[in-house]
Amino acid sequence: MNTPVTNTPYKNVALIACSTQFDPTQVPQVIDVFESHGYHVNCHYLQQNISDFGYVDTDQARAHNLIKALLDSTIDVLWFYRGGGGALNLLPYLHRYKQQLLAIPAKVIVGFSDVTAIHSFLNNELGWRSIHGVNANNHLDMGTTNQQPLPDISEIMNSGISYNNVLPLNALAHQATAMNGTLVGGNHTLVAATFGTQYQPEFTGKVVLLEDIGVTFRQLDRYLQQLLFLNDFNVEAIIFGQYYSIDPTDQERMMYKAVLQRFADQCNKPVYYFPFFGHGKYNQPLILGETITLQCNQGISELANIEYVTLCQKPH
Repeated sequence: MNTPVTNTPYKNVALIACSTQFDPTQVPQVIDVFESHGYHVNCHYLQQNISDFGYVDTDQARAHNLIKALLDSTIDVLWFYRGGGGALNLLPYLHRYKQQLLAIPAKVIVGFSDVTAIHSFLNNELGWRSIHGVNANNHLDMGTTNQQPLPDISEIMNSGISYNNVLPLNALAHQATAMNGTLVGGNHTLVAATFGTQYQPEFTGKVVLLEDIGVTFRQLDRYLQQLLFLNDFNVEAIIFGQYYSIDPTDQERMMYKAVLQRFADQCNKPVYYFPFFGHGKYNQPLILGETITLQCNQGISELANIEYVTLCQKPH
C-alpha cells in the first residue's frame, strides 16, 4: 500500500473535471478562493470538450486526463471541480492502469457526489486515502447553498478530524462502547450502482458512509430495502448523512430521518446519523480509506452529551 509522506504540506492543487460540464467563466473566482487560502492552483487538467451527454469529454478522454493527473508527481492534491454524472464510466480505464498507479506515491483527491466512483477505486484498489468533502465550485455559493469553509487538507491529512455529534440510531449503535473500521462510501446512488458488479468493493471490516439528494423518501426506502436484501454486506457499521433538500422544512427532515430510523431498527449492524455531510449547506470533511472510531461520549467528560457519539479519525 502506497501512502503519502506524513507532514506533507498539500499545497499544490490541481483542479480537475471528470463528470458533468462546468461554466469556465466561473473558474477565476474559484481560483481566487483557493489562492486566498494558500493553495497553489494548477488548471492544466481542468479542460472540457463537451460530449453528447453533457460530460466534460468522452469517457476515454476523461479517463486519460484523470490518469495523467494521478501520475503527475508535481501535484499533491487533485480537487474535483464539480460532480454530476459520468465518473462511474471511468472505472474500467482506471483498472487498466492499476499497476502503474500502485507503483507511485499516493496523492489525495477531494470531492463528493459523482466523485464517489473515483474514491472507491483509490480506496479499495490502491489503498489510498482521500477526502469526502466539497467540490471546488461549491465555493461560488459561500453563505447561501454552501456554508462549509474550504478545508485545510494538510491539517486533515496530518492531524485528522473529530466530530462529537453523531447520533446512534439503533440499539447496536447505542450499546457499542467503541466501533472501528476503515471508512468507505459516499454518494448512495454511486455506491449502489456497483452492487453485484465486478466493481463492488469488499465491505468486510468497513464502516460505510452514505448520503444523497434528489431522492424521495419512498425511493430512499427502496434503496434501504436493497441494503437489507444484499447477500454480502458484512460491514462494521453504517453512517448516514443528509438526504433531504438544501433548505428542508422540519417535516421533510423528520420524514427522511424516520425512513432511516425504520431501516436502522431492522438492520443487524450499528447505524448512525450525521446529517452534516453530503449535499447540504454543511459538508464536513471525512477521510475515506482511513480508520474511523465511533466512541461513546459517556465518561469522556462531565459535560459530554451522552445522547451522541464522537467520530474520530487519526491518520497513521
